[in-house]
Amino acid sequence: MKKRLACLALLIVLLCSVLLPAQALTSLNTYASARFDRSYPVYSGPGEYYYRANSGKATYGGGVARVYGVTGDWIMIGYGLSGGAYRIGYIPSEAMAGISDIKGNINYSLAFSSTTMWTTEKCSLTDDPIINNASIYSIPSGTQVTALGSMGTNWTYVEVMGSSSLIRGFVRTRYLTDGSAPAPTAIPTPRPTATPRPTTAPYYPYYPTQAPTQYPYYPYYPTQAPTQNPYYPSYSDGTLLSSLTHNCPNTGIMLPEYFSPYHTTYVLTVADWVSRVTFSPIAQNPYATITVNGQNVRSGQTSQVISMTDNPQAVTIKVSYGSASTTYTIYLQRRPSEKRTKVSSGYISRIYMKNNEWRLDADMVTMKYAGEDYINGNISTFSNSGRDSYDYVIHPNCSFYYGTKANCYRARNVQEFLSNYLRYGSSMYTFVYIESEIVAIFPYGADY
Repeated sequence: MKKRLACLALLIVLLCSVLLPAQALTSLNTYASARFDRSYPVYSGPGEYYYRANSGKATYGGGVARVYGVTGDWIMIGYGLSGGAYRIGYIPSEAMAGISDIKGNINYSLAFSSTTMWTTEKCSLTDDPIINNASIYSIPSGTQVTALGSMGTNWTYVEVMGSSSLIRGFVRTRYLTDGSAPAPTAIPTPRPTATPRPTTAPYYPYYPTQAPTQYPYYPYYPTQAPTQNPYYPSYSDGTLLSSLTHNCPNTGIMLPEYFSPYHTTYVLTVADWVSRVTFSPIAQNPYATITVNGQNVRSGQTSQVISMTDNPQAVTIKVSYGSASTTYTIYLQRRPSEKRTKVSSGYISRIYMKNNEWRLDADMVTMKYAGEDYINGNISTFSNSGRDSYDYVIHPNCSFYYGTKANCYRARNVQEFLSNYLRYGSSMYTFVYIESEIVAIFPYGADY
């Protein structure tokens, strides 16, 4: 009898595995055809911040195009090139005003899947799965991608972080897996610069191993590392820094405390009497070009002086090699300052794009947080008085975290955050912003 029950249970398990297949990806096998009245710039994804092929000059010049659908303010199309090749990308939705010769039904609410997958070996990303499959980006083995759709059984439509921007394109399905992520092999171990690495605790480049105790008014760094490996973008184009230091070692507090080549956003506060700040970046690639706020700086040398005022400012350090580049942003400000970084918490109502800017609506709540001299009573209160909701611009280099306070994950971009921020039972998050721009979002914790 027991053997029969065991066999029956095994049969049920096998049937369930057949009847409940993995989540299907959005099909891109159907489309309409149409003609647009003029030429338009073409991006690999629905936004001007996505990679643009043909050295940033990809353009739909006219003729009949395949229309896969409309998503937000963008139209996904496929069109032929003069050399006989093909390209799939996005043009602005304003093009619909001049559309003609429509054949078939246009999907005006094109929605994509969002499935995390990994490459099993080095492979090519293409925007032409139709004719010659020309590569626009090489994806290393073990890279995390977001699977958005499929075209037939041979091609999977994915989004991946390229050398300096997001890219969408097609990868051979056989090179992808939805299992556990393989351990990356091409990424060097990040090294701290200004402060020696702790020897008694593991080093996490995004997440300090414990919350700062002497400066508790910086609450937006989790108190422990996530239980899964954080996402590391795969930069293989020689555009990373290996070290970044500044000239304020005694008063400067830079968070995260340890510099990581793969973390491109930092907050640096200095004493209120500091008037001159400089940076000394070192590139991993000795042939790379470095600029600080647009001015050239030799690797390992001191930058021009950044003059300090009571107003916060953003310093951009760009590392370029060939046509690729990586930009690091340091939010720089004095302490204290009336316009210093502010912290608030609330329930996210919606995240949306307007005028090519991501924005966030939130219902704020009252919260208290401590200043650096909290022992002397410097405790501030943020109260939602007189307004029911707040609407903020999200800075392009905003750091996104989702999950829970004790176990949070860093999202690569706003799209990944948008797909995951509601998965853990609450839309209540803490926001860090300089004046009206959000620079960090992370799960709320009552004891931050």
